[in-house]
Amino acid sequence: MGSHYRLVVVLTLMQGCGVTYQLPIPPNSTLIEAANEIRATPTREPITVALSSAEKRIGDIERRLQPATRELCLSLRERAPADCRTWQISIIDEDEINAYATGTNDVVVHRGVIEYARKDDEIALVVAHELSHHLLNHLNESAARNVLGSLIGAAIATTIGGASSGNRDAGAEVGSWIANQSFSRAQEKEADIMAGRLLFNAGYSLTQARSQFIVLAQLGDRKRVRSTFLDTHPVGPERLAHWDMVIASITSK
Repeated sequence: MGSHYRLVVVLTLMQGCGVTYQLPIPPNSTLIEAANEIRATPTREPITVALSSAEKRIGDIERRLQPATRELCLSLRERAPADCRTWQISIIDEDEINAYATGTNDVVVHRGVIEYARKDDEIALVVAHELSHHLLNHLNESAARNVLGSLIGAAIATTIGGASSGNRDAGAEVGSWIANQSFSRAQEKEADIMAGRLLFNAGYSLTQARSQFIVLAQLGDRKRVRSTFLDTHPVGPERLAHWDMVIASITSK
């Protein structure tokens, strides 16, 4: 068995470890239905929004989400940071649909999220998803997973190829990359599950928020219905179908 293959096998087995909240994998028939819906939905054009207006809208959403976020944080003691603080949500003047969690309590949203959205529920979904990365301690878990992947990769490479620094460094680099790829998709799905709970508890419509995933899918890769090992996020149809499962799991209770 080659060293790269051994590494892929070991780190792929790590993928589900550390992910607490999961839903079943959607069948191909459901993914095809989601892909057809994405193709049939008219595409949106962004509506120009001044940065000051975008900041106000994000501020309103932040205030509405904060109580539900703190309450959920307190119930996630096994995963959430030790202190359930007030999270800081800021907006930057970029026109693409993007947002990210950073630091210990920060979420950054691009202006494009607001310009492509038609309802606050869609914007709130983006914010809630990034807040969920903090609630689930994903940033720290990813860093730890990358270190572990590097160590495993270096160990396998030196065992099979010799103890040279070149083998060790190459194995560590590959190991870190594989660990990140395999774990990232699981984290994204877990963050979507938690975002659904946040939105529901804050009184947002999960069905109205759903349109956000259609817009994202239309701006992304339209040819595939299921993600591969090389993807860090679920592809559009996969993520839309997964969100429908999130809605069903929350509203059926």
